[in-house]
Amino acid sequence: MALCPPVQNRKHTEIPMAKAAGEALFDPVRSDRTFELVVQRIREKLAAGELRPGDKLPAERELAKQLDVSRNVVREALRVLENAGMLKTRKGAHGGAFIEEGSAAQISAALNDLVILNAVSLDDLFEARVMMLGMVLDHLAKSGKAPDLSALEANVAATAEAVAKGESARRVPLARAFYHEIAALTGNRALEFTIDAQTEMIQTYLRRRVSDMDGDKLLHSRRAFLSHLREGRFEAAKLELSEHLDRVHRRLWNAPPTP
Repeated sequence: MALCPPVQNRKHTEIPMAKAAGEALFDPVRSDRTFELVVQRIREKLAAGELRPGDKLPAERELAKQLDVSRNVVREALRVLENAGMLKTRKGAHGGAFIEEGSAAQISAALNDLVILNAVSLDDLFEARVMMLGMVLDHLAKSGKAPDLSALEANVAATAEAVAKGESARRVPLARAFYHEIAALTGNRALEFTIDAQTEMIQTYLRRRVSDMDGDKLLHSRRAFLSHLREGRFEAAKLELSEHLDRVHRRLWNAPPTP
């Protein structure tokens, strides 16, 4: 089946639709577990570049017609893809099922499942996190280039404000962003997703314990880390970060949660 190429130069008021006028995007499927084949078909379109992030799938009724399946099968397939973080369903006049950009949420969920199944311990996860962040700093040291620290500096300034105002809840997303910006210094998107997933996973355990962390000590560590990076002292930066994370592990992870 011939499909039209992705639409170019779309107006900002248009909703991208991965479907040619008068053409069916999908062929019919036949199976006892039909919804799995529908999921597979949509994944194949993504892999082939015929569907892209931001594209809107055909309406449920039209999709069922193209695939020659029931609407219940389509709903089940879309639910699977949404749970996998590949689709986002929106309501309203401009609603529908849209292809997502991708996030670290599913990696984080997989890590969480491994912990729940006792396949991976929290200590193992924490150690892997320290090792991976250390690898980031080793990479920066070997690059010979001065990293752009503007995003990290803005993050530390915002953290200082949150500490001063006693806004513990605000410190959670700021901490997530802090580690994301460290990973982003490498320019490696795979590494960014991996570290984001680790951070999100760990924060599911620490979210209620942020207020237990001494804000002044946190800021001292953040500022020392930045100072080391500015001066190219990457080993010192790595040690500072490792010691901070060790304090988090010992003082928060193993402490009873704040009510």
